[in-house]
Amino acid sequence: MDLEKLLYLQGVGNGFVDCDGHHHTTPATDREAILRAMCHAELADVGEQAFAAWVSQRIASLDARPWQDFLPPFQWCYADALVIRVRVPEVYSGQLTLNIDTEDGTHLSTVCSVADTPVTGDYYTENQLYLERELVLSELVAEHALVSIGEGYHQLTITAASAMPAGMNTALSRGLWMVAPRRSYAADLPQQLSYKPWGVSVQLFSLWSSVASEPRHSGIPTQIGDFRALAEFIRIMAAQGADFIQLNPLHALPLQDAEAASPYSPYDRRRIHPLYISTSLCPEACQADWQKALPKRMPVNNNGTLWIDYPAAFKIKVTKLKALFKVFSGYPSEHPRRKALAAFVRDAGEDLQFYAKTQAQEVTAPWLKNPEFYLYLQFVAEEQLAFCQELAKDSGMHIGLVRDLAVGAIGTGAEVRQHPRQFCTQASIGAPPDPFAPQGQNWGLTPLDPIGLRQANFGHFIALLRRNMHHCGALRIDHMMGLFRLWWWPVTADADQHGGTYVYYPFDCMMAILLLESQRAGCMLIGEDLGLVPTEIIEPMRRAGIFSNELFYFCVDESRLPQYAGFKPPSEYKPHALMMLANHDVPTMAAWWQGKDLLERHRLGLYSDNELQQAQLRRSHKREGLLQWLRDMTGQDFAVDVEFCTLLPHWAGAVAAGASELYSVALADLLAEVDAVNIPGTSTEYPNWRRRYSIPLEHLSKNSIFTHTLTAVCNARHHTSD
Repeated sequence: MDLEKLLYLQGVGNGFVDCDGHHHTTPATDREAILRAMCHAELADVGEQAFAAWVSQRIASLDARPWQDFLPPFQWCYADALVIRVRVPEVYSGQLTLNIDTEDGTHLSTVCSVADTPVTGDYYTENQLYLERELVLSELVAEHALVSIGEGYHQLTITAASAMPAGMNTALSRGLWMVAPRRSYAADLPQQLSYKPWGVSVQLFSLWSSVASEPRHSGIPTQIGDFRALAEFIRIMAAQGADFIQLNPLHALPLQDAEAASPYSPYDRRRIHPLYISTSLCPEACQADWQKALPKRMPVNNNGTLWIDYPAAFKIKVTKLKALFKVFSGYPSEHPRRKALAAFVRDAGEDLQFYAKTQAQEVTAPWLKNPEFYLYLQFVAEEQLAFCQELAKDSGMHIGLVRDLAVGAIGTGAEVRQHPRQFCTQASIGAPPDPFAPQGQNWGLTPLDPIGLRQANFGHFIALLRRNMHHCGALRIDHMMGLFRLWWWPVTADADQHGGTYVYYPFDCMMAILLLESQRAGCMLIGEDLGLVPTEIIEPMRRAGIFSNELFYFCVDESRLPQYAGFKPPSEYKPHALMMLANHDVPTMAAWWQGKDLLERHRLGLYSDNELQQAQLRRSHKREGLLQWLRDMTGQDFAVDVEFCTLLPHWAGAVAAGASELYSVALADLLAEVDAVNIPGTSTEYPNWRRRYSIPLEHLSKNSIFTHTLTAVCNARHHTSD
C-alpha cells in the first residue's frame, strides 16, 4: 500500500485509455521501474531490504512534512480571485502575521485571525490534524487602497503572532506566490480582424537563395537557411498577405556533433542554433577587417545539393562566425557593440554562461574553445531574430513569427546538465505502443521531473518559456499534452528493458505559469494537441484561449462521413484552432496524393509487400473520398487522375475557408514537394531534416502553383470573415 501511495505522489500512472477507447493497465513492475528511474540518485545506496523503509521516508517528505510549514514553497491564484493558502494545526486558533513583497516593490503587511478563515483541506500525521486555510485578500487590498495586487511572482512571509504552534517546523515560513491571468495574450485577435489570419509554415534550414552575398558564388549554397533567408521570405509572404510565418524549433543543437540536424532533439531549448546566423546581416561583416579575418582558403560556398551536408555547412558557417568574432574582439571596450553584448550577457544570467562554457568544453577544435565566442553568437542570433520579427510586424503581419517549443532536450545537452534535479536523466520521452508503432516510440529526450519542478519552484520551466517567447508573435507548444502527462521509458544499461508508463505533471499550475508568461511577453499560444489527447486538457485550453491545433489528415470521422472517406466539412473544424494542411510528421500533400510516401516507406523496409498493397488500397479509397469532398465543398469535379498542381489550389482554398480562426499551409506543399523533411520511425534509414526546398527564394513569386494556391487561400480567408 505504501508503494502504491508513493507512485501516486510521484505522478506515476497506473494505466491509460488508447485512441480506440481501450483501457490498458500498466504492470506493477513497469511502474516501479519508472519510480526507480525518478529516484535513481537516492536509491543508489539503498538495498532491497531497506527499500520499504525508504518508501515510507519518501512519502513523509513529499506528503506529510509540507503540512508542518505555514506556507508551501510555491502557490498560485488568479488575479481576479486573490487568495493565499496557509497550513496550521487544527488546535491553533491564534493570529498570523502576513507580509507580501510584490514584484513592483510594494510591501503589504497584515495580521489575520486563523479562526476567521475558511478551511479548504486537511491532513493527519504524527497524531495531529493539520488544516489548510484560505486567506482572501480583498480586505487587505481595500485597506491599502490598491486597485489590485498585480500579476506576477511575489514573495510571502508568515509568522505566528504569538508562540509557534506545536507541530510546526519553524515560526517563520517563506514562499513564492504567483498571481496569474485567466487567459493567454491576444486570444481574441482573429475575432478583432475583418478576415481570418493565415500564414505559411517553413523549415528555416531548408530555405536558400542562389543570389549569394558574395558575387563569385551562385547556385545551391552549402550553408543552411539563415536569418537573412528568413527576412527575404518574410518580405515575400507579407506581399502575399500572410499574417505569420510558422517556424521549426530554433533551439541550439550540439555543435560538437556536426551531423546533428533534428530541431526536435535540442542541446539547449533556451538558446538559438548559431548556424542560423547570417553573416551578411551582422555589423561586423561590414567592417574592413572582416575579409582579412577570413582564411585565405575558404571552403566553397556553392557546391551544395538539395540535400544538406551538415558537416560541410558547419565548416563554412563556423569559419565565418569565427571571423566575425575576431572583428568584434578588436573593438575597444567602450564600443557600442561591446556594451550591448555586456548588457545581453548580464540580462541572460547564469543560464547563458553555463551554455557557453559547456559548449566550449565539448567542441574538439582548439580554436572553438573560447566561451566568449558562444556568448557573442547568442547575442548576434537574438539580434537577428528580433530584426526578423520587427520586419514582419513592420511589413503588416498581425502576428509575425510563430516559434516552436520542442517537448524535451537531449540528456547530454547543456539544458539538462545545468538542472539535473529538474529532469529525470534516467528516463526518456516517447509514446505508448499503438497499431502504428507496436513497440511504442522512444524519442530519446529527457523529461522534466514533476517533483523536481515543484521543488525548484518551476524555475527552469519559467525560464524556458521566457526565452522562447522572445521575438515572436506566437509560440506553438509541441505536444501540449506534456503539461498534463508524458509517456516515460526507463533508461536501462542491461537487456532487462521494462515497459513505460505515463507520468503526470502539475497541469493547473503549469498552465497558470504559461498564461502569465504569455501575457508578459505579448505572445499568443498554440497548443499542439494532436494524437492521444487526454480529455482533461481540452476545456482548460479553451477557457485559457490557447489555440488548438488541427491537421487536415487527422480531421476525420469515418463512421459518420464514409462518402468523404471521413474527411470533415470545413465548417466542422475547431473554431479556436490553427488548422494546418500538413506538418513535418506526415507526408507532403503531393506525396500523399501520388502515393509516393507509401513507396518510400516500402523502400525503407517500413512496409512489407503485403502492407504496401493494403496501404495503397486504403489510400485509393481516401483519394476517392477527397474528390467527393471537393465536389461537395467547392463544386469542382475532378477526375481521379487529376494533376496535383491543378488540385492543390482548390484543396488548400477549401480548407482555408473552414471555421478555424488560424490557418497555415507548408511551403513544401506550396511547391508540390514530394520528398519528406522527416519520416517518423526512421533515423539513419532516411536523411531526416536535410531536405532543402526545390527552388530558391527569388523564384517563389514566379512559381505558378505557389502563387495560385496562395491567391486561393487569401481569398478564402477574407471571404469567410463574419
